[in-house]
Amino acid sequence: MKRKLAALLIILFFSISSHVLAEDDEALPPLPKGPLLLTSARPEMLNAAYWIAKLPDPNRVLKTLKEMEIFNEEIDAMVNENVNVFKMGTHASGIQIKNQIQLEYDTLAGRKLLDSQDKAVPKSYFEENVKPILDLDKIGKGIVLKWAAATRASSVRALPTTMKMIEGPGDTEFDQLQYTLIKLWTPVAIYHMTTDSKWYYIQAPYVRGWVLAKDIAIFDGMDALKEKAKSELFLAVTGESVPVFSDAALTARLQKPTMGTVIPLAEKGTSVYTVWMPSRGEGGRVALSKGYISKESDVREGFPPYTQANVIRQAFKLLGARYGWGGMYNGRDCSGFTHDVFLSMGVFMPRDSKRQPYAGTQLGHYEPYEGAEQKAAALRTATPGITLMRMPLHIMIYLGEENDHFYAIHSTWAERVGQDPVADEKRRINQVVMTDLGLNGNSYLGGLFDRIIQITEVN
Repeated sequence: MKRKLAALLIILFFSISSHVLAEDDEALPPLPKGPLLLTSARPEMLNAAYWIAKLPDPNRVLKTLKEMEIFNEEIDAMVNENVNVFKMGTHASGIQIKNQIQLEYDTLAGRKLLDSQDKAVPKSYFEENVKPILDLDKIGKGIVLKWAAATRASSVRALPTTMKMIEGPGDTEFDQLQYTLIKLWTPVAIYHMTTDSKWYYIQAPYVRGWVLAKDIAIFDGMDALKEKAKSELFLAVTGESVPVFSDAALTARLQKPTMGTVIPLAEKGTSVYTVWMPSRGEGGRVALSKGYISKESDVREGFPPYTQANVIRQAFKLLGARYGWGGMYNGRDCSGFTHDVFLSMGVFMPRDSKRQPYAGTQLGHYEPYEGAEQKAAALRTATPGITLMRMPLHIMIYLGEENDHFYAIHSTWAERVGQDPVADEKRRINQVVMTDLGLNGNSYLGGLFDRIIQITEVN
């Protein structure tokens, strides 16, 4: 599912929002009506309760709050792309940041890419529209960091431009400049900005790149940001998305933050939660106001207990939700799906499918199309719900075994159905589905099970 960005880029993938780029409004093929019944799936399997009922102790707490805190620190230490922005210090190396921005520019400018009309992006576009605003000469040896939060979900880009760039004709859903989305209230450190002040180059907890300045509000310092963004009193969005309103009567909707968003709690009423909402005020400085969320919404004070049952419930809340590369088109790609599910449980998972399986206990590494007996043995001892299965360019959550079939829930764009790799025939799925691991088995690629290369328990 994941298509490669350039090998030299730090590949930091991706989430969801109703506020992405203008291209999200373009006409796209309709989403196949779901939930879909694929492979050997039966209707009763399209329900979290079906899989939870098969578990011997589904409500056992796997990690306490303290253990989860330690676990997240271990993930940060293991995965370079995961960064605790509150432990970055106050300064950064200007040389390092300058070199990174230059590398990203050179890599993208050197690729053969198309625009959304399938026309070649000329080198002049980079030289005339991107390079001049990078303002690299303004980056000194040392950078004094600024501290900020996202005022809404916002795209993080490889370059400071909203122009879509794709690899091949018709690849309109796979923008090669799109890294991911950061969610409302995501804390970020600002390294640099473009000459027109429209873009910031930022470090977020799981991605580094360019984000529109209008979606970022600057705090007085790290401590002021931490007081709100890491408040012990917060609501975790546990539904696919929930509306936040500007009035306690819940009539004027502000936005719909998505699963895994953490919103600082101001006070609890009898029928509504009052939360803090950031906006960008004069000079880009933060302005805080109150927002309101119905107590009937799918939110929770603090994270849910980390149990198999809760993870499976969270995953099935997204069944049928749209696929979206890097969070485009109000969707989630494969690792965006797993990221949001575990983030809603308080696990600060990496965003890239290559990195996610390093968050936990490794049950096995394999070569594609090899080690079938070893993979089957590992899955039969794995913990359903919290086990990830990775293959090249795809990742899934393991649900369990039935009648010698292994089942997973995952977000996927298409199923390969032909034997000719040149024709590469596909059937569009474009959503979160529950399938057995035989999906794609009638194609030149082979089934999902055949291509598994890593199995990990997130524990």
